[in-house]
Amino acid sequence: MSVIDKIKRKVNGFEISTKITLGYAACFVTLLAVINLAMWLGVMSALYVPAERTITRSMEHIEKVFAALEMNYMSFDPNAFRGALVAGVVLRAVDERGEVFIDTDENYPSNEMFEAGLLKNPPIFANADFDVAKIGSALIYRNEMDYTHDGETVTLYFFRTITSELILLENLEKSLLMLDVLGVLLAIGLGYALSRKILTPIKTMNELAREIAFEKMGGRIPLGTADDELNELAKTLNEMLDRLQGGISKQQKFVSDASHELRTPAAVIKGYIDFIETYGTADEALLKENLKVIGSEAQNMQALLENLLFLSRTDQHRQKLNKKILDLDDIVGDVMSKMKTVVKTHKVELVKNMPAKIFGDETTIRQMMRIFLDNAVKYTPEGGSIKVSLAVYGEEILLSISDSGIGIAPENQKKIFSRFFRVDSEDLVSEANGSGLGLSIAKWIADNHEIKIFVASALGKGTTFTLRIPKAN
Repeated sequence: MSVIDKIKRKVNGFEISTKITLGYAACFVTLLAVINLAMWLGVMSALYVPAERTITRSMEHIEKVFAALEMNYMSFDPNAFRGALVAGVVLRAVDERGEVFIDTDENYPSNEMFEAGLLKNPPIFANADFDVAKIGSALIYRNEMDYTHDGETVTLYFFRTITSELILLENLEKSLLMLDVLGVLLAIGLGYALSRKILTPIKTMNELAREIAFEKMGGRIPLGTADDELNELAKTLNEMLDRLQGGISKQQKFVSDASHELRTPAAVIKGYIDFIETYGTADEALLKENLKVIGSEAQNMQALLENLLFLSRTDQHRQKLNKKILDLDDIVGDVMSKMKTVVKTHKVELVKNMPAKIFGDETTIRQMMRIFLDNAVKYTPEGGSIKVSLAVYGEEILLSISDSGIGIAPENQKKIFSRFFRVDSEDLVSEANGSGLGLSIAKWIADNHEIKIFVASALGKGTTFTLRIPKAN
């Protein structure tokens, strides 16, 4: 494992607050480095460029002095050289024999001292045409030019000391270094404090989330007053917990109700089997009656299991629908024809059946119709009537199923589509012994076909289910 991988692994093990602090400090250090580099470049440029300019201007002025001297050599005045120099520049003239015959500052370091202190690797900002020497603590800039008159050449040396600027630069570097160290420490401290403050709500969420158990879903994360991302996260988590709690409650109720529904037919079947085992099979009529009851209960149990499996598939979004263009009037006519054949205890009538095309799954549409019709039969006393009407109004299809049964109380009309809900009333006829799953299945089918269900009912006066079905485009 490389050193970088080890560092990454170590950093990944830090707390989020530490990572934020380190990231904040790294950004701050990078910013300081950029600022310091920019300042250093600016100061270095300000240190060398003015020195170069003053020496260059002095050399230009001296050239003019020599040009005037050529015109009138007898008017030579050594002070003319001093007046041509820019302030801070020292001139030293040396003849071919190495003797100094002009020196504007006799206390200035000699040429020999300058050569001894000459820097082999001058600063990067120094002009390549200039020489730089360090004598003691002094930094000296130098350039030279030759002048020839009557076959004799003299060398003019121009010096400029930048010691004071160098001292300023060194002091500035020390100050910046101290400020950088102080700034980094301050950034780490403030970053850590700020990250801890920002992450406190997250830690609170984490602690509360750990306290919330499957059996105890009532806890919620307290919401803050600030309208920020953390408050939105808390709202989202609370909404998720609400959905989970609702789902778990429904699941628990579903399991409890399903167990209760399955227990009843299982107990009946077991009871009749025990009766047969106890009293034997000598009485053939009694045996047939018992077997008939067992078969009926087994059929009820099978129907219940099929409904449970259907709802389970819908909950898991695995119930597939094969939608296509359907002639709804053909489906209604076929279902009603079979209904009349099977049901002899009620008056079943297809009042109206207008041609209508819909886009849907034929199997579940038939299943939905049978659910409403079976409920109408269950909750309507013998001799009662069941009427079905299919009509088209513009772009809307209305399918109504009416019965003259016991009706539904107003307070129960919103509950009838809940799973396992059944009306416990003295008005309930003895034959109405369903599982309470049919209407919840019908509601799922309707919702997945964009069908709206309306209920009109009154106790003792019957019930009408009206289905508003969109026409096929």
